[in-house]
Amino acid sequence: MNIFDDLLLNILVLTVPIVLTHIFWLEKPGSLDSYDKYRQVFLIFICTLAAIFCVTHPFFKPIGNHFDLHIIPVLIAFLYGGIRSGLAVSGFILAYVYIMNGPNFVWIVTLLALLIPFIVAFIALSNWKHLTPKVMFPTLLAFISALATFCITLLYRVGSFDTIDRTFLLYGILYCLVHLFTMWLITYLIARIRENITLRQEIQRSEKLNVLSELAASVAHEIRNPMTVARGFMQILSQSQVTEEKKHIYTAMVIEEIDRAQSIITDYLSFAKPEAEKLEPLNLSDLSFKLSNLILPYAAMRGVDVQIDMKSPLVIQANEEKIMQCLLNLSKNGIEAMTNGGALQIIGIKRGPHIILQIKDTGIGMTAEQINRLGTPFYSTKNKSTGLSMMVSYRIIRTLGGLIEVTSEPNQGTCFTISLPAV
Repeated sequence: MNIFDDLLLNILVLTVPIVLTHIFWLEKPGSLDSYDKYRQVFLIFICTLAAIFCVTHPFFKPIGNHFDLHIIPVLIAFLYGGIRSGLAVSGFILAYVYIMNGPNFVWIVTLLALLIPFIVAFIALSNWKHLTPKVMFPTLLAFISALATFCITLLYRVGSFDTIDRTFLLYGILYCLVHLFTMWLITYLIARIRENITLRQEIQRSEKLNVLSELAASVAHEIRNPMTVARGFMQILSQSQVTEEKKHIYTAMVIEEIDRAQSIITDYLSFAKPEAEKLEPLNLSDLSFKLSNLILPYAAMRGVDVQIDMKSPLVIQANEEKIMQCLLNLSKNGIEAMTNGGALQIIGIKRGPHIILQIKDTGIGMTAEQINRLGTPFYSTKNKSTGLSMMVSYRIIRTLGGLIEVTSEPNQGTCFTISLPAV
């Protein structure tokens, strides 16, 4: 039973650190095929500790020769860290045994001196990283190394005229099988980790490409519509029988459609790069007059009463153009949500270290599902909208270190609450 416990402990000490090392190792970008020197040093450190533990805790002792699993971490270092890593781990093992005056120093030196050239040649000639499946080659190499060690031990006992009984042969077979199983377990786990990380990276790349293609398709579709309308009017204008009055009307419509396309492109560019190029202290109270001049004509046309109440001072670190774009987008959405007229309130207060802005309307409101989808790509509660303006508004607020919350109920209106760090 003690042999079994020692064996399980050896396998556990070998498997867990090495597998964890590869998990954190391969999590780094671009680390599936290249390893920097710091990760190589860490692998050498882990394999050295595991090998020293195996040397000091052999699991077969009753037969006169100590059989342990120190070959496994040496092979791991050679296979996954390169020849330098394997030689470094071997050197540390020899140095430890020599310093500790271990009785097996000469024996370990002999084994490593015979096995290392064989291991290096086997790895170099086989080009194992290109083999499929990659689990079988390290497993076979561990088994052959263990078998070679057992054969060397057997020859040594024959030369020393020591007895070779059935127990010795049984332990030798078990020694080889333990190496086979342990190496298979470690390399299988490493291979699965690599496959999972590769699969996850492929999924991430696919998601990015899907988002990019959807965004490009959406913008192209929205731009194509006004361009098609403008092209149609231009074809009509090219006809000689069009009156001057209709020419003015059609020309105005063409300009309107081109402005619409330009607005879509501006929203797209703002979404793609929302970061303000120039941040400076900005008092939101000073923007209330400018904001009212921009939205009052549009609100009056839709029968909406606008009330703006900004308690001074409301100083934040922001870009005037960006924050104004955000407030205009949210105000315009609130006005358009009140199809039969109503009231729009824009309130600004300072609450502790934050500036709170509230934009309230008495419009049609939204459901909880619609609120959760606000600010996501290509979603809008309006039929003829790309949703880019809301995406831009959300991203501007987050870029400035703020938060945006929405409370709404169907037919009860909506309230956008923006929280920004105060200066």
